[in-house]
Amino acid sequence: MLLAAGGSRRFGRPKQLARYRGRPLLAHAVEAARGALPLAPLIVVLGREALRLMLVLRRVQRRAQIVRNSRWNLGMATSLRAGLAAVPRNAQAALVLLVDQPHVDAAALRRLVDAWRRRPGVPAAAHYLGSAGVPAVLPRRRWREVRALRGDEGARVLLRDRRVTLIEMPEAALDVDTPEDLRGLQAGTSGSVTTVAAELTQPVAPLA
Repeated sequence: MLLAAGGSRRFGRPKQLARYRGRPLLAHAVEAARGALPLAPLIVVLGREALRLMLVLRRVQRRAQIVRNSRWNLGMATSLRAGLAAVPRNAQAALVLLVDQPHVDAAALRRLVDAWRRRPGVPAAAHYLGSAGVPAVLPRRRWREVRALRGDEGARVLLRDRRVTLIEMPEAALDVDTPEDLRGLQAGTSGSVTTVAAELTQPVAPLA
């Protein structure tokens, strides 16, 4: 489930369409998701600029299921709820990822999914910059809590002080929130995976 409905207020224009290595960030995220789980349904939640983003999706992944969140301006929680409502009933869990973490690739997502499969009863989350966050795998038994979120509360809220399998993912430490972030990414001088990985030297065990 790819959340791509935000208004990009800090970026000043739709960051989903910002280009990195010749392609929109949305295309990078879709490629990572499809590469990690090629046979699973791919749900993409759109909000602002939905029509423009749909054109991109048609070019890069025609089989994606598009969910339009008309309440996107009320916060990320609305996109989480909209996306979960579209997940097939037989799904055991949902892999949640964002559009603004271009270093998160299929290999990183596969590590996360594999870790969740070893402990399917609890969430599995990326660990970076000292805390748990998205991408994350949320088992169905926790979806009721997701539906109770409001405003800009995201999946990270559910990963605090809970039983959760943590997977080191320095790739997720870089997100694109501002034009400066994008310029640094394009120049290779901002939040590089190598730099962040050097800071994550301690092994992380599942929280009990």
